[in-house]
Amino acid sequence: MAGAPPGRRSEPVEYNTRDLIIYALGIGSRDLRYVYEKDPNFAAFPTFPVALYYKGSSYDVLPFPSPILEAFPVPAVSGVKVWLDAGITIERCRPLPAGGRFTLEGGVASLQPKGKGALMEKLYDVKDDSGAVYYRMVDVSYLVGAHDIEAFGETLTKPKDVAKAVGSRAPKLRVEEKMEAGIASIYRLSGDYNPLHVDPGYAKTAGYDHPIVHGKCTLGHAARMLMDGLAGGDQRRFKSLQLRYAAPVLAGQTLILEAWEAPDAPEEYLFQVLVKETGKVCVSNGHLKLTPASKL
Repeated sequence: MAGAPPGRRSEPVEYNTRDLIIYALGIGSRDLRYVYEKDPNFAAFPTFPVALYYKGSSYDVLPFPSPILEAFPVPAVSGVKVWLDAGITIERCRPLPAGGRFTLEGGVASLQPKGKGALMEKLYDVKDDSGAVYYRMVDVSYLVGAHDIEAFGETLTKPKDVAKAVGSRAPKLRVEEKMEAGIASIYRLSGDYNPLHVDPGYAKTAGYDHPIVHGKCTLGHAARMLMDGLAGGDQRRFKSLQLRYAAPVLAGQTLILEAWEAPDAPEEYLFQVLVKETGKVCVSNGHLKLTPASKL
């Protein structure tokens, strides 16, 4: 059985300019606005905060799970065989500075049975000392094999059915990009040192023939491709992004991103990402909201 929701707690997080550059490189960016600290428009790429609940306040290599991951308790759930990244929602409330100390506040918000397992949502806020919220994130995990679920909490994420919404319309944006062969070795430097992503032996014990790319590395690639194609790479226009992970990706594979204008919603886009080599959708139910350029 699952116990009661463990409640919210707060943990310190911090980062510097070097962390922002490493993160940008780890999602395949070579845009000077994100990888060169002297660029006049240097800034944090808008999905960077997902790294904070792995790195915490450390600037060194970390065990997995990292100390900050273990600091946020989760309820006991029976029968879990493996935890999988299932999706994420990222909402920006204020732009981040090029470095600083913040508080990560949150915890498990919901647990609901789904298929042959359970869906768990963790809600996090990134706050400064005054209590101002800079980012709000909902991280979704699928607990394979979970049973006898004592459900709690209202489900926070409501995925968009992209195929149903766009029908036979051609996408406004279609981009192909080959992931770098060693991209997981760069992305892990942002705090997620799970050996599943670099160690072939460990990957085999987990049921994979090869190490798979971090789900949040794939997220970063998708967000970058979207921002480049729809907003000229201007991070100021980012408002929020939501997606579901549908299949693993291997480093060196080619991503195909397709995005459509959302019906009756200016500056909102629905998207999905496919792996060219397999034809499988790896990111589904994507929804991006942008600030109009005229309002910057």
